[in-house]
Amino acid sequence: MINKKILVAAVLVLTISFGTGCVSQNKRDMEDNPSVESNVSEPRDNDIVKEYENMINNETNISQFISFVDKNIEKLSPENASKLIAKLEELQEIYIGQLEDKYNTTENQTILFEAFKFGLDLEKLKYKNIEDEEIKELLKETEELGYKVEMAEGSFFPVIDYGFYEKYSAYVTEDVKDYISIMAVESGKAPAKDAALAISWGELLERISKQERFLNEHKESVKFEKINELYGKYIFLALHGLDNTPLFGRSDNRLDDEAKAAYEKAITKDSQVSKVIKEYYELIKKNGYKMTEEVKNYRNQANENLK
Repeated sequence: MINKKILVAAVLVLTISFGTGCVSQNKRDMEDNPSVESNVSEPRDNDIVKEYENMINNETNISQFISFVDKNIEKLSPENASKLIAKLEELQEIYIGQLEDKYNTTENQTILFEAFKFGLDLEKLKYKNIEDEEIKELLKETEELGYKVEMAEGSFFPVIDYGFYEKYSAYVTEDVKDYISIMAVESGKAPAKDAALAISWGELLERISKQERFLNEHKESVKFEKINELYGKYIFLALHGLDNTPLFGRSDNRLDDEAKAAYEKAITKDSQVSKVIKEYYELIKKNGYKMTEEVKNYRNQANENLK
């Protein structure tokens, strides 16, 4: 259960009728014809913001809000467009508890498991591929509201699908654009599942590097704390590994060979890689690539510093 919560938190937004093609075309129109930018006039911007505020006051549902975003985001300034995206994420975070309850029935879990067992691929667990009408409707709601289905510890549950947001990236501020990019990777492939790494050590360190870049470049971002929290979880994984993917062998206390290669490559390739990662690896190297008291003490202190 702990891993599931971590997955949902870490993994912790948007693929309905407004397709990516429309976004790409609108962006090209703006690049090819600067006059298009004049559409984002201040009076028009203010009118849309007022309509948005009225929707919030009237407790609009996610479906209505997504339609509003799709219709208006290209008409807004990057700052106001980013506010819409932040509100959409907030609505999703609020509603996900209700959606989880719909999944957490024995009957629905059984039907989902049978469908998954047949295809053995969560990406194929889409409403168009399901015959059961009740589950079909549940999966349709999940997809249209910007969620996706994940599985951990034998249970199916919804998480926010940040790939859903990528169609909005052309209209938001740089920090929100970078935030969407990081979170889309996160929801596309969770780093851990069932007490094991679900990605390679190299991918883990690469994600850490991108998170650090965000934290260095967007210190005033409203998304700073969320990425900082995610970063802390990744650093913990890099320092410890997991029960089923330990960083050090249980029998010989030696650094895992794949992890060793990934650490060396990351340190050589990326001068921006975390200071704690560099120091940790150099200390491991100094100790013959084995877990010693000195290495353990450094790791424990690094954990405290991240709190």
